[in-house]
Parts: sequence; C-alpha cells; structure tokens
Amino acid sequence: MNHESPAPTIAAAFLALLALLALTATTVALAFLELPPAVHVALAMSIAAIKAGLVVAVFMHLMREAPATRLVALVSVILLSILMLLVVVDVRHLGGG
Repeated sequence: MNHESPAPTIAAAFLALLALLALTATTVALAFLELPPAVHVALAMSIAAIKAGLVVAVFMHLMREAPATRLVALVSVILLSILMLLVVVDVRHLGGG
C-alpha cells in the first residue's frame, strides 16, 4: 500500500482553518439564542460533525486509506449518528437530566 499521501496545500489548509473558525463562531453564537434545548443540542452536534468531516477530508486523507479503514470510519459515523439521535431524544422528551 502506498502511504505517500500528500499534505494539503497551503490554500486548502487555510480554507479549512477559516471554515473551522466560522463553524466554531457559529456554535458560540448559537449559545446566545433562545432555542429549545433539543434544538441547541442538535445544532451543536451537527456543527461538530461537520467540523470533524472537514478535518477528515482535508487532513486525514481517509479516502486514500485501505477499504477496511474506511469501513471502520463509516461504522463509527453511523454509531455516532445513533448516539446523537439518542441525546436529542433524551433532551427533548426526558428533560436531559
């Protein structure tokens, strides 16, 4: 297997930085909005998932890895999605603690 994944270009890394900063600012701004707790949790977790996807796409070169590695990543995303859904349901219907 060829492990020579080129590093992201300066432009790609800078755009990723700007996107990550913008998404972080969006998360902080959401904290000041009067939204139901379930909406807050769903939006914050969705933004976090987008940021994680951006890091995976730009810096981790997951698409160039072995199929087994991609399968593990896919299963992880599916399980994370299920857990996010359970947290939103908990906050929405049970009061979240």
